[in-house]
Amino acid sequence: MSTKHEERANGMRFNQMALHQNVLGLTMRFGRGMEGQDAGDIPYRIVEGQPVYHIQNNTFPLEFNQVDPKTHVKFGSFEHPYLMMGMPDCPGKIKVYVDFRYPNWYVLLLRAQLDVWCSGPSYPAWALAAWTPRVQGDSKMKAGARMFHALVLGMDNVPDNEWTTNDFSPNWEHDWSPTERCAAIMHQVRRPIDNP
Repeated sequence: MSTKHEERANGMRFNQMALHQNVLGLTMRFGRGMEGQDAGDIPYRIVEGQPVYHIQNNTFPLEFNQVDPKTHVKFGSFEHPYLMMGMPDCPGKIKVYVDFRYPNWYVLLLRAQLDVWCSGPSYPAWALAAWTPRVQGDSKMKAGARMFHALVLGMDNVPDNEWTTNDFSPNWEHDWSPTERCAAIMHQVRRPIDNP
């Protein structure tokens, strides 16, 4: 194995750890790896009348192996200004995809890569983030919006009975640089509760 390959593989581990902790909200337990909770069949959220399951609270019910570029489409992307928290925080880019390989489900996939200045060259890390059942009248982007909405609620630590947070400065979008689809949903979540 070449030194460059080893370096990129080590960097991928940092990408994966950052993605799991700071985007998916999983907890690192020594000797066990990354863990979420298991609420069984109870969905993480009901978004637009449909259940959305999140890896932080649910276990994916089917076998998930490799990411296949033939079975997913890009939903959008955003920068995470503190993808790896530290001194200083290390930003990174998150790309968001809708996987359509399963007959009854849409799945939200994330691809994360820390900025090279803080972690060196690396392979990106992939993770399954959320899933929602296919329903009549659905499209990949419509299902993607439901799943991304749940992802942002989890990433921003919005309590179960709430739908918005005021934990962000009014100009948060400058640091996060979301694409249009991602920005629309992030704006729904990142606003004061008393600001309709």
